[in-house]
Amino acid sequence: MASDTAGSDWTDEMLLTRYLDVSVPVARREAAFDALVERYRRRLFVVCYQVLGHAQDAEDATQETFVRLARRGGGFRGEAKLSTWLYRVARNVSIDQVRHDARRPSTPVAEIRTIEEPVVEDHTEASATADALRTALAGLDERSRRLLLLVTVEGLSYADAAAATGLPVGTVKSRVSRARLRLGELLAEAPDQRPEGAPRAPPA
Repeated sequence: MASDTAGSDWTDEMLLTRYLDVSVPVARREAAFDALVERYRRRLFVVCYQVLGHAQDAEDATQETFVRLARRGGGFRGEAKLSTWLYRVARNVSIDQVRHDARRPSTPVAEIRTIEEPVVEDHTEASATADALRTALAGLDERSRRLLLLVTVEGLSYADAAAATGLPVGTVKSRVSRARLRLGELLAEAPDQRPEGAPRAPPA
């Protein structure tokens, strides 16, 4: 490899190879694994949260996914991208967790973006717009909402979103396309929620 230091220019597969190479000093192997954790922690958390509907449970499932990567990464054969493999593991870990606790309530995930965002106290135009967006998202069916958030908020490719949800890529594409159109319709139908006296945005 061109450098002894794992960096952002390293592919996922390069990082995993470095971590699995027992001839490499432990500190460098750990640095490679840490780079993978940093790269995928938030995205895997979202996948787990989609299934579990509870932040702490999703965090536990995310950690378990990385434990499995550490223990079973040698079984990765490169038949798909490492990201696809990780999304599938995260989804399976989450499903297993639900199966072991049949009493767990199913919680919809209409407001996944609010997990890491502070609550806006004042009634500004921005908060009104956010409220309108959340309301519009709630108007989508759960599966379409999940897919739209994975692709447009988390930045997953259609293939990765398909792997994360167990759906065909074509289904993901069509669902996201229809969800975007429907979201636009719902936003257009929403009442004006700007604070009184706030100027209207100029027409595009």
